[in-house]
Amino acid sequence: MFGKKHDTASTPDSPEIGLLGAGTRFRGSIRFKGTLRLDGEVVGEIRSDQGSGSILVINHTATVAGSVVSDTVIISGRVEGDILARRQVEILRGGTLKGNIYTDEITIEAGASFQGQCHMIRDLDEDELRVLAEKYPSDPAQAPAPGLSGSDGEPLGRRYSA
Repeated sequence: MFGKKHDTASTPDSPEIGLLGAGTRFRGSIRFKGTLRLDGEVVGEIRSDQGSGSILVINHTATVAGSVVSDTVIISGRVEGDILARRQVEILRGGTLKGNIYTDEITIEAGASFQGQCHMIRDLDEDELRVLAEKYPSDPAQAPAPGLSGSDGEPLGRRYSA
């Protein structure tokens, strides 16, 4: 109970957590690892490294205008743009998404709004995966994005999440 305090933020296994607070406006590209919580406004793309277990939380006060790439995306705010979520997308009550979704799993709560198309990654054929990799490269200087297909070119489907 009164033992030595441990600084868990400095341990290599601790998750990285970022916050863009309410009232903050950001224009440009965001790359992140771990968890990123948005309460402000972002105009531009938001991307995480493939297979990092990343979670993007777009809170009820947040707005995003641009594409999003993350392992998991949780929306209770407003998003206008396409989403590639390697594991899952959750649109919570009051959340709004205008754009297409590419994911392995989706949950839309009652009271949420979604306008667009949903494509299940595991059901895409090789050509569709190649187009998706070109549209969302992990590094804009390189395409295709790793993780959209295996080294043998076979679609990853459920294997897509690390």
